[in-house]
Amino acid sequence: MNLTTEQQHIITHSGGHAKVSAVAGSGKTTTMVSRVKHLLEQGVAANHLLILMFNKSARDSFAAKMNGILAPAGLPFPEVRTFHSLGLRLVNSFARQGALPAYTLKTEEFLIEKLAKESIRHILDQYGGSEEWLAKENLESFLTFIDLVKSETMPAAQLYDGLNLDHCFEYFIEAFLLFEKSRKAQKIRFYADLIYEPVTAMLADKKLASWVADHMDHIIVDEYQDINEVQQQLLKFIAGRRAKVMVVGDEDQCIYEWRGAKPEYITYRFQDDFPKAKTYTLSYTFRYGHRLSLAANHLIANNKMRDRKLCLSFATTCDSLLSCREDKELHPILAILKEWTDQGNKLRDGAVLVRMFAMSVPVELALLEAGIPYRLLGHENVFECREIKSLIGHLKLCCGSLGDEGLETTIDIIEAMLTNPHLGLKRDKISFLAREIARMPEQAPQRILAQVRSSLPQFIQTQLEDAAELWHEIQNMPPFSKALTIMDTVVGKSKLFSFYRKISTRSAIAENRIKTCQAFIRFSRRLDLSVGSFLEKINHLRRTDTAPEGDHLLITSIHRAKGLEWPLVIIPGLEEGSFPLLSDDSQTAFDNLEDERRLFYVAMTRAIRKVVFIHPQDKRLNKHKKAGSARFPYTFIDKAPLPASRFLYETNLGLSDKLGLAIQQGKTSAPETINAKDIHMANRYLKAIDSSLKPFDKLKKKRKHQRKEVGFLGIEELAEGVMVRHCIFGAGVVTAILDRKAGKVDVLFDGYGEKVLMSEIAKLTPM
Repeated sequence: MNLTTEQQHIITHSGGHAKVSAVAGSGKTTTMVSRVKHLLEQGVAANHLLILMFNKSARDSFAAKMNGILAPAGLPFPEVRTFHSLGLRLVNSFARQGALPAYTLKTEEFLIEKLAKESIRHILDQYGGSEEWLAKENLESFLTFIDLVKSETMPAAQLYDGLNLDHCFEYFIEAFLLFEKSRKAQKIRFYADLIYEPVTAMLADKKLASWVADHMDHIIVDEYQDINEVQQQLLKFIAGRRAKVMVVGDEDQCIYEWRGAKPEYITYRFQDDFPKAKTYTLSYTFRYGHRLSLAANHLIANNKMRDRKLCLSFATTCDSLLSCREDKELHPILAILKEWTDQGNKLRDGAVLVRMFAMSVPVELALLEAGIPYRLLGHENVFECREIKSLIGHLKLCCGSLGDEGLETTIDIIEAMLTNPHLGLKRDKISFLAREIARMPEQAPQRILAQVRSSLPQFIQTQLEDAAELWHEIQNMPPFSKALTIMDTVVGKSKLFSFYRKISTRSAIAENRIKTCQAFIRFSRRLDLSVGSFLEKINHLRRTDTAPEGDHLLITSIHRAKGLEWPLVIIPGLEEGSFPLLSDDSQTAFDNLEDERRLFYVAMTRAIRKVVFIHPQDKRLNKHKKAGSARFPYTFIDKAPLPASRFLYETNLGLSDKLGLAIQQGKTSAPETINAKDIHMANRYLKAIDSSLKPFDKLKKKRKHQRKEVGFLGIEELAEGVMVRHCIFGAGVVTAILDRKAGKVDVLFDGYGEKVLMSEIAKLTPM
C-alpha cells in the first residue's frame, strides 16, 4: 500500500490526542484503517480500541475495509460503532441500573410524525393557531426542532431563542414539551433519544459518568465535522482521562447544521475539550485534478470559520474539467448529457446535485420532454409536488376536467388546491370539502362559501370568500386561455408566494415552494399552449417512465451527496439569491453565508472528471473569468443584483481552469493567455505543490479606487444589502450609500448598531 508522508505521520502518531484535517477525497479511510493496524501491531488490545462513525453505511464500509487489512495479518478486530449504537448500549445498561426507564425503542418514522402531529393538534385545539402548522413543510420543521433540541444540552426555550425564528412559531416550545410528555407516557424512545437520554443522565449524575469513563485506550472518530453537542459530550464521557482520541474531519464539509453540527467543533472545540492535541493535515486529494482543486481553494478561502489548509491534487490524479452553461429557454441539461454520452459515457456516471429540490423541477421537465431516464432521490417527482398539483388542479377547473381522473385522485388534487394557500380550516373540514367538490366540481365556489361561519375568525372568513371568488373566476375563464394566464391569475390573486413566506419556519422552505411554482410556470411560458393542450402535454409527460432499471441519470440534493463521488457532476440553479440562499435577517444572513459556501464546496468536490455549473446569463461573470478575478462585483445593474451566484465569481474559474491545465500538462511557465488579477491563491497553490511554474507577479498599475492586492472594497463595489466585515465591528450589512462621490456609507453591525463610515478609511472586506 503506497502512502503519502502525511498519511504515514498520522498512522504512526504517538502521544496524546490528535486532530486530522482532511480535504475531500484524501483517502482518510485508508489512513484510519492503517492507523488501527499500527496500533494493534504496537500491542494495543483490540477491546481497548473504539472506532466511532456517524451512520451504519459508513460503519459497514469501514469495517469491510478494515477486515481486508487486518484478517490477512491475523490481527483481532476492534469495535466499530455508530454513536447511536453506542448510545443504545448505554441506554440498556442504565436501564438495568435503574438510571433510565426501560422504554421500548421505536424506529418507525411515521410514529414520530404521528406524535408530533398530535402535539401540535393539542395546541391548536387548546390555544388556537393556524391549520398550516400541520402542513408537511412546517411539520418537518417541527421534527427538525425536536432533533435539534436532542442534539444539544440546553432547554428547548433557550435553543428556540437562538434560532431567530419568527415569533409565530413559539408554539414549537410547548409542542416539544407535549411531545416528550406523550412519549414518556407511552414508554417509548426514538432514535434521537439514544444519545440524548444517557448524556443527560450522565450530566446529572457524576457517579454514572465515572462508571462509563476510562475503559478505552484509543478512540478514533471519523467525519468529526458532523458532530453535535450531545455527541461531543458522549465522546468526552467515554474517553475520560485514559483514552487518546484522534478525530478526522473537514470543517469545509460541515453541512448538517440542522442536526446541530458546527464547524467550531473541529476548528477549536476539540482542542478545548481534549487539550494538547496535535494537528495533522491530509491535504492531497486523489479524486480530482488541479483545475477543480484551484477553484475549490479560491472559493472556500472566503470562509472565516476554518483553518488555512489547501486542497492539493495528487500528482497522478486525473484532470478535471470546469464548465459553465447558461440557463436558457431550452434547458442546457440536454446538451450536457448529449456531449457526455457521445463520448462513450453512461448516464449513471453523472449526478445532478441541487441546493433545494425546486431546482430539480426544470431539469425533470427537460428530461421528460427528451425521454431521458432519470431517478430522483430524496423527494417526490415533479407532478407529485403539492404546489404543482394545485396549479394543475386550477387548469383542470378552467377547462372543466377537474373530476376526470377518478374520485380519490381528484380529492387529492382538490386538497392541494385548498391548502395552497391554506384556507385555515381544520384537516377534517378540508377533507370533507374536497370530497364534496370532487363530486360536483361545477359547484365548487358555492361549496367553499358554505363553509363561512360567524364563529370563524374574520381572517378565515375572508380567506374563504376570496378563494370562492378565485375559483369562480377561473371557472369562467375561456378554456382556450393560455395555461400561463391561468396560473399567473392563481398566483397573483391568491397571494400565494406571500402565503408561503408567511407560514414557513425557514426561508429555504418558502423559497423552495415558490421556485417550484415559478419553474412550472416558466415551463408553461416556453410552451405557450392553451389550457387543454398544456394539460395534454402534462398527461403525456406523466406517463413517461422516470425510474427504469437500465442506465439513468441521478438527481439528488447536495446534502444527500456528501461522501459520494461521480465522474460527472452538474449543479443547476446557480443564481444569486437562490444559491447562496440567504435570509432577509442580517444576522442570520451573516451566519448563513459560510454555511452556503460550504454546501457549494461539497457539491463541486463530488466530481471526478467534470463539473458543470448552470447559471443565468451574466456578462460580468465572463469578464471576471477572462481577467482572472475572484471578486464578486457587488455593484448593481438596473437596481437588481447580478444574477449569477457569487460562488461562481469566488472560484476564479478562468484562472483556475487555465492554470490547472498548465500544471496538469507539466508546463514550466504559465501561458501568456493566463490573466491573473487575483494571484494570492494561485501562488500559494504553486508553492504548496512545489511546481516548476513561476509564481505570478502583482499588477504594477493601480487604478483609481483599486485595492485588489489587500482585498478591501472600494465605494464602487458597495451597495445597499452588501455584506461586509470590519476589523473592529465585525460582520455588517450596508444599509445606504450616503455619498458615493465622497465614499460615505451607512453600515449596520451586529452588536454595534448603525455606523457611518468612509469606505477608504474603513477598509471593509467582503463576507
